[in-house]
Amino acid sequence: MSSVNYSKLINITYSYLDYHNIPHTEELDKRIKEALDEVIALSQFKYIYQEFDYNLDFINNNIAYQLFLKDTTKYYLVLMTLGKRIDDRIKYYSKIDLTKMYIFDSASSAYLEYMSDEYENSFESPRTYRFSPGYQGTSTDDLKEIFKYLKPESIGVRILDSNLMVPQKTMCGLIGFGVERKKACGNCVLKEKCLYIKEGRTCY
Repeated sequence: MSSVNYSKLINITYSYLDYHNIPHTEELDKRIKEALDEVIALSQFKYIYQEFDYNLDFINNNIAYQLFLKDTTKYYLVLMTLGKRIDDRIKYYSKIDLTKMYIFDSASSAYLEYMSDEYENSFESPRTYRFSPGYQGTSTDDLKEIFKYLKPESIGVRILDSNLMVPQKTMCGLIGFGVERKKACGNCVLKEKCLYIKEGRTCY
């Protein structure tokens, strides 16, 4: 990718900082931009996926996955990471400047989301959004099921007993094809007890 949309990245970073609906400031915009420049320089973005046209056991065991994949013709298990150098820099900043660490951490999460979305733009349409274990009451234990099929150790990613993925700036999930499905609170099985909705905001 030859260039990035800094305006979009800064907005995503604000959401990871949990600054929902708070006006941007010139000073914070500058610090986020500096953090993004560093993230981009250090990032070693990698993305792997595998196609399936039948439901794996962990999908059959949870209605949320089944509803998400309803009417799709196939789906991908996907995993993406920014690599170990990002984790190393977060650890470094945690020892010398906690504010800088917090901004850098949020900028890293924003860049991972942005790069994953950009990569997925090359996939066929229509398609769904990326649904990850932990969404809508699904279990993060299902991450281990995805790891069994994708074997992301080949790109330097592993999973701990706690279900924490290493490097930290890693995401994985499912994308369905054949229907367009966007994130919406109305489709969530947790909407009746969602704290975000009660606060007048969303989790995305």
